[in-house]
Amino acid sequence: MDILGRTSMRTGEKMKVQIRNLKFRNQILLIFMMVFILIAAGSGLAFYHLAAASSIETFSLSAESSLAQMEDTLNTRLQFIAQRAETMLINSNFHLALENYVADKDLASRIRAQDAISMYLKDFEQGEPLISSSYLYTSNGAIDTYIHFRRMEFDFLSSLFPAAYQTGQESAVQYLAPMQDIIFQGERQVLPCIRRFTLQNSSKWQYFIYQLDIENLKALVMGKDHFFDEVLILDDQGRILWGEFPLKEETAVLLSRGEEQDIIWNGKEYLVKYAELSKNRWRVYGLKSKAELLANLKNLRANILMTLLFLFALILPVLYWLVYRLTDALSSLQSKMNEVEKGDLSVRFYYPYENEVGNLVRSFNYMLDEIQRMVGKQEIMIDSLRREKERITQIQSQKRKSELQALQAQINPHFLYNTLNTITWQLADKGDAEGSRIASELGKFFRLSLSRGAERVSLADELEHVRSYLWIQSIRYQDKLNYRIEAAPELLNGMVLKLILQPLVENSIYHGIKEKEGKGEIVVTASAFWRRSRKMLCLQVTDNGIGIEANRLADINHRLRCGERGAQKGYGIYNVNERIRLFYGDLFGLSYESPAKGGLKATIIIPWHLPEEKENV
Repeated sequence: MDILGRTSMRTGEKMKVQIRNLKFRNQILLIFMMVFILIAAGSGLAFYHLAAASSIETFSLSAESSLAQMEDTLNTRLQFIAQRAETMLINSNFHLALENYVADKDLASRIRAQDAISMYLKDFEQGEPLISSSYLYTSNGAIDTYIHFRRMEFDFLSSLFPAAYQTGQESAVQYLAPMQDIIFQGERQVLPCIRRFTLQNSSKWQYFIYQLDIENLKALVMGKDHFFDEVLILDDQGRILWGEFPLKEETAVLLSRGEEQDIIWNGKEYLVKYAELSKNRWRVYGLKSKAELLANLKNLRANILMTLLFLFALILPVLYWLVYRLTDALSSLQSKMNEVEKGDLSVRFYYPYENEVGNLVRSFNYMLDEIQRMVGKQEIMIDSLRREKERITQIQSQKRKSELQALQAQINPHFLYNTLNTITWQLADKGDAEGSRIASELGKFFRLSLSRGAERVSLADELEHVRSYLWIQSIRYQDKLNYRIEAAPELLNGMVLKLILQPLVENSIYHGIKEKEGKGEIVVTASAFWRRSRKMLCLQVTDNGIGIEANRLADINHRLRCGERGAQKGYGIYNVNERIRLFYGDLFGLSYESPAKGGLKATIIIPWHLPEEKENV
């Protein structure tokens, strides 16, 4: 059940989405059609139900009249029969003959009395066609008209008749339910009536039974027109005295209490009306099939349906025209929007009326005006930014070149290199080995500085360049400077910007080691680490010089992070930092820290690349 519920919910959601995806015009048309159908169907159903209620009310009035006639007829005939029975039973001659019959006299007297009683019974039967037969049971035997053949197996004392007075009923007159005649031969259906009485000289009960003919009773009750489908007669205890309708016992009890309860049998609903007989409190119930009563309304239903279909066919074109008129402006506006969607911002839509669509159209036109204005401003801004970017790119390119050229142009590299080469050979010829070594290292320093104009060099060349510089400086500051260069062999073929370590070493010598008492040491290291699946190169220059004040160190690092230049002092480190940021990006650069043992440590973090790899900064 849960799966079926979820499936029906999904189907309902899909249908809702499909309806909402319809064009607005079709949605309005669908709504109009649904409203018309609901109103028309509601009106038709209301009219039909009013007609049905009117038919039922008419039936109720007619049923009351028909039942009143039945009640009057039954009351008259049954009262007439009851009066004849009473008249016969209280007749003195009848009583005398019955007493003679009951008294144990000679046979001749009994026969005469029996003949006299039989004549009374014949006269009672012949006076009323509803009476099928009569029977008198006495304490000394039974008497009838001898017109009917009595059943040989019939025994009065063991039959239903005396048992009717053993159920606590005090009434002298009892009616039994309809049955086949059990006293006389034949298949007649009869309604027995029993009267119990006593004689003056005897305390024993005598029983007079007359049986009403069911067929004649039915003809009397139903009449010729058969207004009801079925007629039931119930006594005050809810027993069915006459009728063939299969009532449930509880329904019969409710009906006997005077409740007009509709009955459903075999899927058919029956309307119930009743009337009560004043003499014996019987109730006559008339049953009418509701479906048959309303069958005459089938033509009315067909006429209503045909009228609704005709009205629907008549109003559908009118509805379509109205919806088209209402949504024509929206459709035109949609076509204009499609043109805008294709990129044409020059379109405008004219709508002269001051309604909701007019407000929408004005908003649409205003939006296009604003978009055009903003697009124009954006194009001007983009063009300005493009020109500014080109200018900045050109300035930065020239700046990088000019700074490198300025660094190299402090001396004439080619002239110095050639001159130092000549000095080296002359000193070697004179046997001055140390002077020749100095000149050779200085030449190597300038050769590596040139690097054939390349912007990047291998880490090995950059470290060799620093080594030459440190060796020359160690000769100058003989007892003042020691140095070490440490790098893993697998890192030496990596590519770095040239001339980024020498300015840091120079800064350590002149601002750290030179001012220190005693011998100083500079350590240059190269190591690698991983950051977010990317291999990084870490270059560090550490000295054990005099160090730097904390606030001064913080100011330097702040300027390095922001890409600012410092004062004239320390120009080289800011130049190195700016070159790194320009080449690798703002995420990379130079920073300083004060080790716990004193001195200063400079750290460069850049991406590690092999010669054939391209930087993706």
